[in-house]
Amino acid sequence: DGQDDLDGLRRAGRVVAEARDAMLAAVAPGVTTADLDAVGRSVLRSHGARSAPMSVGFPAATCVSVNDEAAHGIPSPARVLRAGDLVNVDVSAELDGYWAATGASAPVGEVAPVATRLLDATREAQREAMAAARAGRPLRHIGRAVQRCARRRGFSVIANLAGHGVGASLHEAPSVSSIEDPGDHTLLWEGLVLAVEPFLSP
Repeated sequence: DGQDDLDGLRRAGRVVAEARDAMLAAVAPGVTTADLDAVGRSVLRSHGARSAPMSVGFPAATCVSVNDEAAHGIPSPARVLRAGDLVNVDVSAELDGYWAATGASAPVGEVAPVATRLLDATREAQREAMAAARAGRPLRHIGRAVQRCARRRGFSVIANLAGHGVGASLHEAPSVSSIEDPGDHTLLWEGLVLAVEPFLSP
């Protein structure tokens, strides 16, 4: 029933969030992206969760992207983090038949002021996008919220990276754009589960 689904989604969500937070806590100059992936993989394993990337043949348990890679970076023992970098971790997994996805970015040591502003603006865009995600309201208002926040803070939106429905599988309809499409008349509905994923750039 609905409550069982909600509980299953929450459990899966807690596991990917724990992996994400453990990976971000390990971010430091000199650490490799493979080191971060090993941290995430260990957390997923400890809960009996199955890495979504590995289930489709990706060579690592998580995605770790540095600077202008933005997303879907392949962890590597040769990719060493340096002070001033921005690193993004993306964790998605299945637990007991439920799928969840999360991601976040963090600075490596001291970073340029523009990088700090970019992180703050993206977090703000995420909050505003989540506030726009309400049953009965247009799906496109999520993209509108991201766009407006980015513009207000002096950044642009990476348009080809989108969020998505999630739950019974990793990628479900609808696609959740960070750009408003005035021609999209989709209304959000009760019970829909979304991964809202704004990506901003200078």
